[in-house]
Amino acid sequence: MIKVLIIVFVLLSLFAGGDRTAKSLMTTAINVTIFAVLIELIYLGFNIVFTTAVAAILITAATIFYQNENNIKTVSAFISVVIVLVLSSFFIAFIITHAHLQGFGIVGDVKIQPSNGYEEDIGINMKLVQVAVFIVILIGGLIDTAVAICSGTYEIIMHNPNANRSEIIESGMNIGCKILSSNVNTLFFIFAGEFMIMCISFLKFYSWSTLINSKDFTQEFIAIMISAIGTVVIIPISSYVASRFMCHRNVAD
Repeated sequence: MIKVLIIVFVLLSLFAGGDRTAKSLMTTAINVTIFAVLIELIYLGFNIVFTTAVAAILITAATIFYQNENNIKTVSAFISVVIVLVLSSFFIAFIITHAHLQGFGIVGDVKIQPSNGYEEDIGINMKLVQVAVFIVILIGGLIDTAVAICSGTYEIIMHNPNANRSEIIESGMNIGCKILSSNVNTLFFIFAGEFMIMCISFLKFYSWSTLINSKDFTQEFIAIMISAIGTVVIIPISSYVASRFMCHRNVAD
């Protein structure tokens, strides 16, 4: 069934978008490969911080440059995403440390312990793994927002080449605010969809307070909130970076 769905998706995408969609599909394949290699390297014991940083940069570069080509718009978007990822990594590490989010939660009444067939110590720093997970979740929203703002700013400058830096930043902020609501709603419905079945089955045996305070719920909720915060933070950063690169320059491709 999975193969059938993939084939249907690919055929419909190619029919609807042609060559442009083919690039998007190739980008997705590249990103899946990078993600699979990242998991394998972490499992083999490679440095989690370094491998995650390299993977995040490669995924960002592949998505932005391969799909949208190399120009002043994509360079601005790439730099914006990298800046937010660096800032977010410290914030994520702080949140994980103080919220104790690393590791596995309790599945029903089954604890992760040797007597239940689980190994507690697998030789991997789960705190760093959780940081890696949150960074990977964060990338998609950052790229979409940064590209939208930088592309929109580019079009504004093309129609008004005499715009000063403050006007460019204001335009970028306006574009970001317009797409913010849809992005946050998308994140919310992803979270709601993932946990709908869990909530229904969980509430047959436990209360709402127990569900909300469970590690599984908390991990996913905080991941969505970090993505939402990142989407907000990248709006002024993308606007500023775009203004630095595009103001009073010949931005024509």
